[in-house]
Amino acid sequence: MKVLKVLSSIVAIALLFSCSSQKREVERIAQAYLDAETNFRISEARPYVSEDFMPMLNQIETFVLPNISDTVLNTLVPNKVNIKNTELFGDTAIVSFHSSNPSQETDAQVMLVRFDTTWLVVQQGSKVRRGPLPDPVMPQPQPQPQPEKIVVDSVQK
Repeated sequence: MKVLKVLSSIVAIALLFSCSSQKREVERIAQAYLDAETNFRISEARPYVSEDFMPMLNQIETFVLPNISDTVLNTLVPNKVNIKNTELFGDTAIVSFHSSNPSQETDAQVMLVRFDTTWLVVQQGSKVRRGPLPDPVMPQPQPQPQPEKIVVDSVQK
């Protein structure tokens, strides 16, 4: 009976250390990604994102950076990111962070998913959603109001 208690205590301690090491790894990756992405160092951010998320970085690199003036860019960097909270859900993690640059402060989140042994960013936004994203809903055409029929009453005299 005593051996069983000792074994269960060892398992509980091992799980605790495993979760805290996973949390540290997720926070390390999120911090590295956010430091690079929010300061427009896109090539440094690429190793931390999934293939599905890569188009977002490509858009920043292809469309945003070439069309932003140095004056505007200087108001956005340097950007400092602080991790506020990390939640682990098995192979998914949501990291809340606070971002501040010379012109604004923002609170947002990133979602990371573990692929084999590597954690990668798959979503970023003011509030990320855990679980599958819904299929886009196409707007349905609204029926157009029909013009009222005008009845002309003509009486022949």
